[in-house]
Amino acid sequence: MSDSDGAAAKELHPVKAKEHVRKLSSDVFDMVRLQGKVSPAGPATMPSRKGERDYFVLHAWSISHLSDRELTRGFYRLREELPKEGWRITDFGHANSTDRQLQIEAVHKKDEYSLTAELAVSSSGENAHASASKKGRIVFYVGSPTYRTPKGVDRDNY
Repeated sequence: MSDSDGAAAKELHPVKAKEHVRKLSSDVFDMVRLQGKVSPAGPATMPSRKGERDYFVLHAWSISHLSDRELTRGFYRLREELPKEGWRITDFGHANSTDRQLQIEAVHKKDEYSLTAELAVSSSGENAHASASKKGRIVFYVGSPTYRTPKGVDRDNY
């Protein structure tokens, strides 16, 4: 979610970075084509360790209240659609966690924004119950690279 090459962060007002993260999240939502319950949280500005004016934007959200089968189909649909919409998939497989849920990691080719999507269902989804699960969900994390606020703009209060 941040630049790793040590280069100075590009200057961008946090409002613009939040707008772009929100747009990319909306595009991801359109790709999964699911109509479940979407968590209400919006993008947040996070301080970067690089410098006093440096920050990145993170939007964590989820889709739930659908059957495991629907969630799994939406997750695989996302995997198919990401490359068509300018994303490079950098990893697909089971997460290094106790639950071993499926995970997609991708980078937007145009601007280096990142996406992590995690499928949290009780089964593979193919043989799952058709009713909506209370625990099943897809969790998304859309993040910006590290930016620097313009002079005079407080990254935490703008």
